[in-house]
Amino acid sequence: MERFREGTGTSLVVAIGSAAIFTVLAAVLAVLFWIAFSIYAIVEIVGDGRPSAVAVLMIVVGLVGGLTALSGIGIWFVGRRLAPAKRRPD
Repeated sequence: MERFREGTGTSLVVAIGSAAIFTVLAAVLAVLFWIAFSIYAIVEIVGDGRPSAVAVLMIVVGLVGGLTALSGIGIWFVGRRLAPAKRRPD
């Protein structure tokens, strides 16, 4: 008797989607870092002109954490939509 493998296709789609999202995430982070640091530099020029290491760290932590959380939520929604509906035992 063959083994029943119901979720194999779903798990492959979610794995490929995750790999694609995390690959694109690096390029998106580079662009967002550039934009965020440019805005921060303009604000510091207008302000006191003394950059803060804590502010730069918070920009990095916020961008990486936020984008990772958003991509995780997106992957969860895709996986949930692709999962087959549970059936009642008859």
